[in-house]
Amino acid sequence: MMLMSLLLVLSLERLITKTPNWHIEKYAAQYRAFLQNKGLIKFQETDEEGKDKDKKESSTALYFYLLLPALVLGAIEYWLLGAFLTFIEQSLVLFICIGCPVLRSIYKNFLNAADRGDLQACSMYTDQLGHCASQTESDGSAGTEGKSFGQHLTWLNYQHYAAVMLWFIAFGAPGALFYCLSRSTTEALCDANHPLKVAAGRLMFALDYIPVRVTAFGMLMMGHFSRALPEWLKHALQFDVPAYDVLTQISSKAEVLTPDEQQLQAENAAVEPQVLVKLAKRNVIFLLVITAALTLVGSLA
Repeated sequence: MMLMSLLLVLSLERLITKTPNWHIEKYAAQYRAFLQNKGLIKFQETDEEGKDKDKKESSTALYFYLLLPALVLGAIEYWLLGAFLTFIEQSLVLFICIGCPVLRSIYKNFLNAADRGDLQACSMYTDQLGHCASQTESDGSAGTEGKSFGQHLTWLNYQHYAAVMLWFIAFGAPGALFYCLSRSTTEALCDANHPLKVAAGRLMFALDYIPVRVTAFGMLMMGHFSRALPEWLKHALQFDVPAYDVLTQISSKAEVLTPDEQQLQAENAAVEPQVLVKLAKRNVIFLLVITAALTLVGSLA
């Protein structure tokens, strides 16, 4: 069922242009507004005396309310829905969670600007991708992080596709919902420079730890294996390296340029993003193949 849902949703996502009503960001924003209006999460400490205690309580509440929708969805699947209705519900939730129309639009605009040779526009589109939650310390721009458009695009592609797929494969629709809700909330808290952004960042580090290494392994399998493997092994068991750095460093080693692409890279800023996007697409196919193999041997339903 999971493999069928993945194939169906990925096909539809490529063919259909999503409106905001079919993307998780709208519902995540509504859920955060609901929590704030009901006063269920303390967003500001009221005094200095109980500051640390209040912050800890707020962090615990944040984790609980991010997990709550996934728990409710899991209970509905278990107690109310049969196999066929669960397949429809999981496919619908996955379709809402996966992909990012804004990201796709920015990528197309960047390619157009690169073809025109407009480097200023390329820099602007790079910053529009959003960098706040990608690093522990960031001013929201790509320049201070030393990351190219292609590297950051690889990270966002992971967050909106590969990570969602892996959480869906592991825990079904509740897993995909929990990851996407946590990702969206972390980005919102970071953009607002909210006191809870550190707690949300710790949560995302834990949620990304295994998926980002699985994704990076898929990239080295689909890319330059011998060059990327030492980098993957170096980061495999490290607990002090952000997931963003793990993925971008391994993907930069795994990317394979043809002779023509190597010649054009210095002249056209669009070459690197296009190569990394192709690598990310091959990685999605790799994940689907592994999912199919696990389904055949009976490890997945």
